[in-house]
Amino acid sequence: MVAMRVDRMPAAKRDSFQVAYHGKVFDIATQATRDPGGQQVLAEFAACDDVVRVYPVDDENIWLIREKRLGMGSELVLRTVAGGIEEGEDPLVAAQRELLEELGIVADSFEVFHESTPMLKALHTVYHVVARGPRTSADASRYSDPAEYIEPAIFPIDQVEHLVWDGSIREDIIAFGLLRLLRCLRR
Repeated sequence: MVAMRVDRMPAAKRDSFQVAYHGKVFDIATQATRDPGGQQVLAEFAACDDVVRVYPVDDENIWLIREKRLGMGSELVLRTVAGGIEEGEDPLVAAQRELLEELGIVADSFEVFHESTPMLKALHTVYHVVARGPRTSADASRYSDPAEYIEPAIFPIDQVEHLVWDGSIREDIIAFGLLRLLRCLRR
């Protein structure tokens, strides 16, 4: 697994980009290219580590989270378990780690059901992972991060589509992931 911060790209790819901004979470990279009319342009891209989104499900429920997000005030936002994939880490291993860190649960199996790019000018991949058979870990409290405010939000699977369409899910990539998951579960 190759995380997509510019400094972590393979050398052949990295050499075609210049870093215009280097931050803690993402870089802004530029690349000289040609537009469809043949004119030389400088394209800008957001580059960050690859991300995993985890959707724990059993026969009846899905586990989401309510989380306070920096910059969004004190409102709790309904989301999925998610996090950056660490350098050299497989998406499924990252999914297991994030699920344990954020909800203190483990699962019987993990499977990538979709890969996406959050926007056209992004240089990273989001791996959507279903975690089947979630259950509380015996030592769950050992893994929680005190810097994050996260609480579990368990919903019947048959209510998920309603959460998407009524606006409870505010991030498009999560809404899409949930709809895609429902389609996979119905097969």
